[in-house]
Amino acid sequence: MPAKPHRKVPLWLLTLIYVYGAILATLTVLNWSGADRWWFGALNLYLPQVIWIAPGIFLTILSLKMARHWVWVPLLFIVWVLGPIMGFCWHLWKPPESAGNLPMRVMTWNIKYYAGNNESTRLTLIYDIDRIKPDVVFLQDAEGLLSGALEDFFRRWNVRSFGQYIIASKLPLDEAEVRWISFPGQKHTCLRCQLHIGATSITLYNVHFQTPRWELNSFREAKRRPWYLPRAIQGLENNVEARLTQARAIRDLIKQDHGPVIVAGDLNSPDASLVCATLRNAGLHDAFAEGGRGYGYTYGHSLLRHRLPWLSVSWMRIDHIMISSQLQSQRCMTGAGNASDHRPVIADLVLRLP
Repeated sequence: MPAKPHRKVPLWLLTLIYVYGAILATLTVLNWSGADRWWFGALNLYLPQVIWIAPGIFLTILSLKMARHWVWVPLLFIVWVLGPIMGFCWHLWKPPESAGNLPMRVMTWNIKYYAGNNESTRLTLIYDIDRIKPDVVFLQDAEGLLSGALEDFFRRWNVRSFGQYIIASKLPLDEAEVRWISFPGQKHTCLRCQLHIGATSITLYNVHFQTPRWELNSFREAKRRPWYLPRAIQGLENNVEARLTQARAIRDLIKQDHGPVIVAGDLNSPDASLVCATLRNAGLHDAFAEGGRGYGYTYGHSLLRHRLPWLSVSWMRIDHIMISSQLQSQRCMTGAGNASDHRPVIADLVLRLP
């Protein structure tokens, strides 16, 4: 019996499938080249990338009804979104461990919101740090929090602080230095010090780059007042340039360093940004990209919590641990979001000895 011929695929359905594929290809190229090079790419970086699955689901349903033999195409596009577009990491190969290498666990956390509100949330913060048992902790937006229970907790640690920054270490630390990472219109700093592990010194930078919060909110205003859009676009472009200026300042600082370097903190920049590309070009690599599994998102759960208290889902990876070539990430993960609107990033690093 002859096989039943396929139904002719409607031209409009093929067009929708091709357009969807072209959009995903454009997003991929944008992410590869530095998405925030253009304002629309920068805006997309801070949106939940899972939204790009919706057209794929719609086209899959249409294909099942009208062109079943084409259904694999939108399904492949969905996998494309779930994978590279959403920043999925999964490394089957684990770097070999050497008896001569020196291990340490590093943790970075922006703790401004929640933790500063009351002692109860500070205790939650302390509980999480104690449970994770890091050797080195980088805290941002922590001004005024090094008191009470937090001060008692770090009493036996080596602690260096300035303004919003705290570096706490179970390993020896030199005195801290404040370095400028300003951009036109605002003065910003980072905290630098050296950690000693064995006979090796590791230079640490605790950083917090300029937030895009207000510039992103201006696009909401543009929805109500369309004539406001050019101002919103210009504001976002200036905001991207501010973070790039800060990343270049860090790049110039680490060029003067000799030996291993760790740059950790709230970069306010997803991995596909020019900011992260600038730090990678300076010889750093991302601990989660090397040793993480999954998406590693650190921000967004608090925004949803106001409307959906039962939902705690993040959708951006804007907090990073960046390491130089002498260091290797064996494992990297994110922690709970109970004590802050950011999740901490925890990396198990090894210092590779010559």
